[in-house]
Amino acid sequence: MMKWIIFDRDAWSEVYAAIRKNKMRTILTMIGVAWGMFLFVALLGASRGIQNGFDKIFANAATNSLFVWMEQTSIPFEGYQRGRTLELKMEDIEAIKGKFHQIKMIAPRSQQPSQTVSYGVKHNSYLIGGDYPAQNEMFKKPVIQGRFINDDDIKYSKKVCVISKEIQDELFSPKVNPIGKGLKIGSGVYTIVGIYKTGSISFGPRNEIHIPFTTFQRVYNRQGVVNYVIINAKDNVDIVDFEKQIKTFLKERKRVHPDDTQAIGGFNLGENMAKMFSFMSGLQLLAIVVGALTLFSGVIAIASILLITVSERTKEFGIRRALGAVPNQIRSQILLESIILTLIAGLSGIVGATLLLFGINTMVAAGGEDQFPFINASVDVTTLGVALLIMIIMAMIAGLIPAQRAIAIKPIDALRDE
Repeated sequence: MMKWIIFDRDAWSEVYAAIRKNKMRTILTMIGVAWGMFLFVALLGASRGIQNGFDKIFANAATNSLFVWMEQTSIPFEGYQRGRTLELKMEDIEAIKGKFHQIKMIAPRSQQPSQTVSYGVKHNSYLIGGDYPAQNEMFKKPVIQGRFINDDDIKYSKKVCVISKEIQDELFSPKVNPIGKGLKIGSGVYTIVGIYKTGSISFGPRNEIHIPFTTFQRVYNRQGVVNYVIINAKDNVDIVDFEKQIKTFLKERKRVHPDDTQAIGGFNLGENMAKMFSFMSGLQLLAIVVGALTLFSGVIAIASILLITVSERTKEFGIRRALGAVPNQIRSQILLESIILTLIAGLSGIVGATLLLFGINTMVAAGGEDQFPFINASVDVTTLGVALLIMIIMAMIAGLIPAQRAIAIKPIDALRDE
């Protein structure tokens, strides 16, 4: 019967007449459904845009990693007083490499803050980092000119450096290509071999100059002491448990009390990344739930307006029944009105949310995707189709209530109704 009525011109005329008769009430009801679909698409699209942004940022990052450094002891142990300052040395890192087969990559880092850097008459102060090539393999910096530190730089302690695009803009005129130029850092001159671009999220300061780790150790007389070490574990390794093993091993080497939680500092990137991606999944689930509930309330509103419509059209239905209309015809008529209202409102919400997401994507692209982790905020066609189908099914179910009420009215009672 529903299939038949879809191709019935009179049925569509009646739907149009019913909607036209109560324009304002119908429009307000449809706005509720459109707003629900708008929220569903906009929130889900925005959450996916943020997830896409973070996926791009961490696409080349070794996320199953942790950072470890030394601090001061807080518990006396084996004759040592509390407050002892610990040092992380290269022999400790070599011992870690030999002890743990779970390690995929490892890179010690040293830093020297507030060094005066100059080129010609321009100068400023920047952080200097001593690095191995493995550091850039774990957390790749987009090198836009030249290269990063390589193995030969480490082997021969070369006086070369890699600078950020921001430092290039501050110290060099637009007409000067910095590659191959000598940059004065402190009292030494370093040849610039690469320029990298920083994004919205970076590991470490934005304006940092990288030099070979061995060069750094010699120039700043570090005597094997490093600031911290980055350890990348293999993909199947439980990074939380692995962090505990590393810290326990270092406590034994440094004669630190097993219960001392302050002596060895650390940042577990793998654990925090897992929390972040779990949050992103929760955000998408929230978008779905909020949108679904709003849609449901809109469909209920349509059911309510149809109930009112049925009450107002009691005499009409009585006349139709008296002229031979069967209950299925009345029921199909009400359901068709419910579906049409829901479909128009739902498509309006989809169009509005799509335009909003398109506008946001355009603005983000104009400002540079690297400056904000928000890429391709969108909802796939399959998801939209399923959401629209579910909404129509909900509308049909909601429309059954007024439809059943309409066919339950006896023709003689309907004709007496005023």
